[in-house]
Amino acid sequence: MTNERSYRRPSPLRVHFFDPIARFMIGWGLAPEGDSQDGSGMRILEVRGRKTGRWYQRPVVVAAVDGRRYIVSLWGESQWARNLRANPAAKLRFGSRIEPFEGHELNDEEERAGVLLAICRKYPSIFRRYFKVDPKQVTLEQARELATRYPVFRTEVAAVDRVQGKGDPDEAPAPMREAS
Repeated sequence: MTNERSYRRPSPLRVHFFDPIARFMIGWGLAPEGDSQDGSGMRILEVRGRKTGRWYQRPVVVAAVDGRRYIVSLWGESQWARNLRANPAAKLRFGSRIEPFEGHELNDEEERAGVLLAICRKYPSIFRRYFKVDPKQVTLEQARELATRYPVFRTEVAAVDRVQGKGDPDEAPAPMREAS
């Protein structure tokens, strides 16, 4: 494992086939664990582009740990992570429900490692699939190494006007055009 953040480009199959299907299912409220009591599950992240100012959509998994919700950039230093870092005001969508939030990146490596370890124990399939480690045998040291490569954001409820920011408040998000 390397200690620098990098970006693993998703396959064209994921970008052009799986992501649109996931956005469709989440948009219609058909995604797994969408109505969970703790607010976890698949959501559509809507974030403003840091250069264009346009809204972009990306399917993400929201993980609930100790009463707080987190989003991990499973592909590394992705465009949505860079956009959320530049402008923390964003939205999470499930079905017709839109939830404005502010994303605050966890900058402390120990805190990120602790959150990643908790996510590993609660959602083992994520670690197995994306991080290529055995969730039953992951150590704190491995979680620290992963924490150096994957951005983690804590979600906090935000006012609607803060999220809408500049531009037309009724403006619909643009279709996803930016690679994650």
